[in-house]
Amino acid sequence: MLWKHIMVIIMFLAIGYSQQIGIWRWADDTAEFTMDKEAHFVGSAGSYFFFRHKNYSKLESIKYSFYLGLGKECIDALLPWEHYGKWGGDGFSKYDLLYNTAGIIVGYSIDYVWKGKNVNSYYNITYYNNKIMLIMKF
Repeated sequence: MLWKHIMVIIMFLAIGYSQQIGIWRWADDTAEFTMDKEAHFVGSAGSYFFFRHKNYSKLESIKYSFYLGLGKECIDALLPWEHYGKWGGDGFSKYDLLYNTAGIIVGYSIDYVWKGKNVNSYYNITYYNNKIMLIMKF
């Protein structure tokens, strides 16, 4: 729920700080795999892993990663890079969203297929109640 509020605040800030309020810009780009598209792809896969391994569910991780990409595209559409530099963009790009979605799908697929190492097979080291505990299985 907190993320929804944060995303709404970011979108309102993007509209509020735009010099031309309400002017929506569309990017004139292609689906070519440029550094920008690579950043969207890797960033979305990375954000999926970040959320997933911070104990969010798979669905929440997918949604929040997509919301981050969508929020960035809204900022790109409303804040021209000519005035705001790195904070702005060249417009809303459907291809950037495509690469965001592809990154999330690849991140989900890797997370589904690649099972983690089972460290609990013989021993487990944990920190509990200000003590380091070594638990061994016999």
